[in-house]
Amino acid sequence: MQTPSPAVQESLAWLADGLDRVLDETVHLCHIPAPTFEEAERAAYVAERMRAIGLMEVQIDAIHNVSGMLSTGSPGPTTLVAAHLDTVFPRATPLQVRRTKQRLYGPGIGDNCVAVAAMLHVAETMCRLQSAPPGRVIFAASVGEEGLGNLCGIRALLATWQGQIDTVIAVEGHGIDEVRTTGIGSTRLEITFAGPGGHSWGAFGTPSAIHAMGTAIHQIARLQVPKDPKTTFNVGVVHGGGSVNTIAPCATMLVDLRSVHPPQLAQMEHRVACLLQDVQRDTGVQVQSRIVGQRPAAALDTAHPLCQGVSAIRKYLHLRPALFSAASTDANLPLSLGIPAVCLSITRGALAHTVQEYIDTAPVAGGMKQLLLTILHSLQPEW
Repeated sequence: MQTPSPAVQESLAWLADGLDRVLDETVHLCHIPAPTFEEAERAAYVAERMRAIGLMEVQIDAIHNVSGMLSTGSPGPTTLVAAHLDTVFPRATPLQVRRTKQRLYGPGIGDNCVAVAAMLHVAETMCRLQSAPPGRVIFAASVGEEGLGNLCGIRALLATWQGQIDTVIAVEGHGIDEVRTTGIGSTRLEITFAGPGGHSWGAFGTPSAIHAMGTAIHQIARLQVPKDPKTTFNVGVVHGGGSVNTIAPCATMLVDLRSVHPPQLAQMEHRVACLLQDVQRDTGVQVQSRIVGQRPAAALDTAHPLCQGVSAIRKYLHLRPALFSAASTDANLPLSLGIPAVCLSITRGALAHTVQEYIDTAPVAGGMKQLLLTILHSLQPEW
């Protein structure tokens, strides 16, 4: 890439100088609960911050996506930058953050509080930039990225600006050494088992919904799946029964199927459907399955100018060479619609989706610089 202009170099320095403020904002965000479908409180805070830093047309939509616009006023491409608001943790989870010299610890600190804080700081930096490339940037804090949110936030954002988005940059906290160019496809199933129920002694022998569910789980666990293309399955949640001495009349489980290869994912869905038919026949319990979430599998060719631009940016910033990888993020949807998209991360960390989650603070400055330069590149490649 060309050496950035003095104005851009000054912006990069300003980004790094603001690291402590970004970390403080990360902690503040982490203290605001935001389970999937309950993001309103965090959304309100982010909207307030977007207005304060100078973004235009700040709005919160019906499902609590937050968006703000930065436009040069001259015609050019439109880039959507999206960092998701929601976390996997129930509202009752204690949101305590522990801070050391090198790390921040807390549930959701990296997935995705630091990404939202970093995006806001990059947006503020761009508002300060004296000369910017033509076009506009839509900064968005999206909802429904986790769990059964089914990417509802990014779906709504792309519908709002249908046909107007040229590039999407999804922002996550963990994984700065990777550039996610492939979206892992997934199908989430809610499977219910229903039987007559009865007393564990007096009605012994009556089909049990829980026993049938156990049979289904056992059969799913025995499925053979390919390593390439990587394909996975998981029974993540189970419910059912009434008491220890009641033959369960009902039971429910949630199943997650994933693959980077759409035909393989479809084959897995078919195999599970056939397996459930066998369980119903063999146990006498009624089995019903319904899809409660689908994420499309899609990829961006690493030869695409966006990927090559990110590689050049990482070299300029002395970051590790890009490891192009796969993940399930907000980038899945635009990729499936043919919109060039990547998912960039802000720092390193570990133990995501656990209350022991942490991030390293030192790499955050580099992650923000990468994001800023990638946004500028998406608007005008010579930047």
